[in-house]
Amino acid sequence: MTLLQRYFRSQAFWPLVISLSALATLALLTQSLSTIDLIVENRQSAFVFLKVTVLALPQLVSIIMPLAVFMAMMFALNRLNVDSELVVAKASGMSPSQIASPALRLATMAMIAHLLINLWLQPLSFRTMRAALLDVRTDIAAQMLRPGEFIQPATGVTVYAREIKASGEMQDVLIYDARSAIEPLTHIAKSGQISNFNGRTLLALKDGNIQTLTELDTLDLIEFETHIIDLTDIMAMDPVLRLKTSDKYLHELLNPTDRERANPKGIRKSIAEGHARLSAPIYNIALTLLALAFLVRGEYQRTGYGRKIAACAVTGFIIRLIGFALTSAAEGERALNALQYGLPIGLSLFCGAYLLSRRRWTRKPFARRRKVAAREILAQKLVSQSGAAST
Repeated sequence: MTLLQRYFRSQAFWPLVISLSALATLALLTQSLSTIDLIVENRQSAFVFLKVTVLALPQLVSIIMPLAVFMAMMFALNRLNVDSELVVAKASGMSPSQIASPALRLATMAMIAHLLINLWLQPLSFRTMRAALLDVRTDIAAQMLRPGEFIQPATGVTVYAREIKASGEMQDVLIYDARSAIEPLTHIAKSGQISNFNGRTLLALKDGNIQTLTELDTLDLIEFETHIIDLTDIMAMDPVLRLKTSDKYLHELLNPTDRERANPKGIRKSIAEGHARLSAPIYNIALTLLALAFLVRGEYQRTGYGRKIAACAVTGFIIRLIGFALTSAAEGERALNALQYGLPIGLSLFCGAYLLSRRRWTRKPFARRRKVAAREILAQKLVSQSGAAST
């Protein structure tokens, strides 16, 4: 790689880092809005919120990576054009392929990183996030109690706790159990702790008493130091970690189990997701070649490249949206999976052929006709002026 090519690569590298960071931050903030309600409602710590939010980052980076590469290439190439550095490079004898080489190398590295995220990092982080969310949803104390509020987790059961510490220990606990209409029980304790043991949910109360009314309408009071209440029937929750398509590795998506084969719709969705993970990294190369085709080939324009950049940006974003639409459509029709590869590969071949073509592409025949017509009008004016002068 020549010194000039290294300079071109550096001009594209930092815009890529900045655009990827900016888009990832924006996507992360958007993702956090859907998580914060769950975390706050279940009284989880800021660490849990940060953990769940960060674990969603690999998928967000996977979605925005080709667009970040595309935006960085357009910015870098426009800057090189405006500063006349591409003109100097062409005048020095560099071919379009030599000029495109640094950008394509950077896009190739982005494609490899994108592929690693899709095949390994995203399913790993999503499995960890799914487990964390399951812990949040099955947090018995969070589901059963609100500090200072009377909660009814089940019919005939009312629970109150004045305070719940970060460790889960409850202070000044009151439980009214009227599931038995004959002998309703009232438990009062200074403290309590919920725990899971052998698949059962147990509430350990300390320093309290049990109150009940006898048949003679007298209060029967039993004091205790420690009392265990079985809450398994009250707080029945599904503790099984169920994986979604975004949580599975590639071999799990493309080779579903016998149980998953019973659902044809689920199989089509899994296979479409697997092909999307393999085809999406190709867009890093395709969109880079699209930017090169628009901004490397062609004549130098003193008035700027605003129109070219606008046309390039609209074309690139439309193509990427079509790619997302193909992934969604392939969930219903497996034959469309081939188009998930065909679109970026076809765009890459077309833009690469245009970029390497030796043919000189002029503006359009219509522009030539306008110039010829303008010359004829000018000649007619000169002839009329000369005739008037002679008379």
